[in-house]
Amino acid sequence: MPAVQQSVEDLEVIYDKVQADSRFSLYYLREVDAAIEAAAGVRNDAQTAERAIKQFLAQLAETGGGEKPIDPADRLATISAAAEAAVKKTIRVLQGYEGAWKGASISTEHAEEVSEGNREAIIALQNLHDSMVDLRWAVTEHDADLEVPEGEAFDNVEDLVADLSSR
Repeated sequence: MPAVQQSVEDLEVIYDKVQADSRFSLYYLREVDAAIEAAAGVRNDAQTAERAIKQFLAQLAETGGGEKPIDPADRLATISAAAEAAVKKTIRVLQGYEGAWKGASISTEHAEEVSEGNREAIIALQNLHDSMVDLRWAVTEHDADLEVPEGEAFDNVEDLVADLSSR
């Protein structure tokens, strides 16, 4: 086979490899970008929610919450517990991704970008979680302070113990 023919066959192999590498590179870069964008979205959503909660907490602190219960049906306590659990789960997932990205065979630069995005999202979620707990407790305490105690008031410990023993 003439040398030129052999060279063309060698070039075909090279061109096939270049196309495959290009497709992989584009896929890889899209995946890295998607991971960074997803982490940024989580971070932004958490920061937005935290700002809203902090505004409510500031308003509650400024006004004292008023003379009526804020959450008489305990809806906030119920939805807050579920939301807090969801945030904790998301934090654990992102922490797992952190280890996965460090062990992945991607460039150090891309691994650092993804890791930084994950860390920022984790911090934002942790701050959100803390704010949700603060809000739940503030509302619960406010409402509890407004409740009128039920039952008998005792003037001494002996009467209280006697009443508890009779139950």
